[in-house]
Amino acid sequence: MKDFFILKLLDKGSSIFKSFGIDYPMMRKILQIKFVMDERRVPTIMMNGKNSESKNSFRSSLFLYAFMGLFIGIFMFPSFPLFLKMNIVIGMLIFMVMTTMISDFSSVLLDMNDKNILLPRPIDTRTLNAAKLIHIVVYLFKITIAISGGSLIFGLIRYGFWFFLLFLFEIALICGFVILFTSLFYYAILTLFSGEKLKDIINYFQIALTIFMTVMYQFVGRIFNVSNMNMSLTPQWWNFLLPSAWFSAPFSLLVDHDFSRYYILLSLVGIIVPIITMTLYIKVVSPHFERNLQKLNGSSEKNEMKIKTLQQSISNIICFNRLEKVFFRFTQQMLSNERKLKLKLYPSLAFSVIMPFIFFLSFFGREPLSADTLSQITHGKYYLYMYLSVAFFPSLFMLISASENYKGSWIYKALPIDNPAMILKGAFKGFVCKYVVPIYLVTSLIFVIIFGLRIVPDLFLIFINLMVLMLTTLCFSKKELPFYKDFQYAQNSNNTGIVFLTFGLCGICAALHYALLSLAPLGIPINIAASLIIAIILWHFSFKISWEDIAKDAQ
Repeated sequence: MKDFFILKLLDKGSSIFKSFGIDYPMMRKILQIKFVMDERRVPTIMMNGKNSESKNSFRSSLFLYAFMGLFIGIFMFPSFPLFLKMNIVIGMLIFMVMTTMISDFSSVLLDMNDKNILLPRPIDTRTLNAAKLIHIVVYLFKITIAISGGSLIFGLIRYGFWFFLLFLFEIALICGFVILFTSLFYYAILTLFSGEKLKDIINYFQIALTIFMTVMYQFVGRIFNVSNMNMSLTPQWWNFLLPSAWFSAPFSLLVDHDFSRYYILLSLVGIIVPIITMTLYIKVVSPHFERNLQKLNGSSEKNEMKIKTLQQSISNIICFNRLEKVFFRFTQQMLSNERKLKLKLYPSLAFSVIMPFIFFLSFFGREPLSADTLSQITHGKYYLYMYLSVAFFPSLFMLISASENYKGSWIYKALPIDNPAMILKGAFKGFVCKYVVPIYLVTSLIFVIIFGLRIVPDLFLIFINLMVLMLTTLCFSKKELPFYKDFQYAQNSNNTGIVFLTFGLCGICAALHYALLSLAPLGIPINIAASLIIAIILWHFSFKISWEDIAKDAQ
């Protein structure tokens, strides 16, 4: 078995682990197996439907993260104050690491397989917990280094070797802080709840955390007052709530030699908070965390009769085939129960809601809103930011080809189904009714409150264009049955070609919509009619699928 460099590095400190009562040889062997499995596992960012265990997908994902990090590193070159640069860079870094945790890390932290398989053997809990923690730290540290690589190199060129060493130390501190903060929060949830309710709360927290991190990052830029390209810092008490400010302050002290009380206090917070969280984790969380994870094995029965009745009523209205109705209800039920699928869907669904408002808020600037500004907003065309929400939906339908219970997909061949198009039609309608329609209605309601009822025809047009984009994506994607693949090999919405196609077509729809607004009052009705015709044509051709097509794309 491959002997990893990190294991050789740990060997040099093996006596430290032994002094804590950890069986180091056993911990080393567990870690070795975990690192090998990491190379075979396909990270979320790299899932593309290619079933190839020989390819090191994790290493490939690190190159992709490094490429993204180069763009973050560009912030090192403009002549902004260093504290501003590091707030932007570290804010992006924390955001991306937290996003990675939501998509990949939680399934590792909350995994019970190690405990169920290894603890019946002569392996003590302390050794297993140490191996699990080291595995998580190493995994995230590699990703963090890859993302921050561009900033490290460009910072070394711009500010010298001491900046490089300080930033490297800060990266390790940030990585540990993010892990410990998440662990503490999960521990609190595990202590208060149990069974199915706990699993639901974890999913809801993950999506709430994504929204929080996105919104919090918007406040990083609001620490500064920008006027004629001159940056000035206005210290506020709430600046101390931003982790990016904590970890940026030491650069002002040690690189810029600015020893003002503001930077000293922020630096102290950046040291004290991680120490407190680490102490809490070691003394309180770690001894009980694994024991509380047993609650994840619990289950509770739910009374879902009302939900099933509602699903039955909706399927009778929008589905015109008995088989289509069956798979409509089947899809909605699976989407409710598939927690791992929710974990991948919800971040993108959250972004689809908040992204229009993030761009919309940027219009407000930092000045207080005046009556003229409000009038300009409500009478303007800023509701077209809804297309930013639309851009996230089309590629998400491809995600439902994956399932934790994929081994039950034999039922597709066992049932007497001659036409697989009925399966996909039911699944498509089920997905749209479950996620697309409710989220779109909520977002539209907020825009109607802001802009008034005059935009209702525009919102109707945007929804039709959304259906056009989803059907177009379906045409160009692999023909795959719902819930029939393991997540490791399932085609993901991060497929580069599909994502670029979706955003490109969305931009074209938005531009055409904007152009036809000048042809009032006929522009929007003409656009609605044209989009409806296109949607009907696409619906006819998107579901011309045979079992041979599915078998071909599955290869």
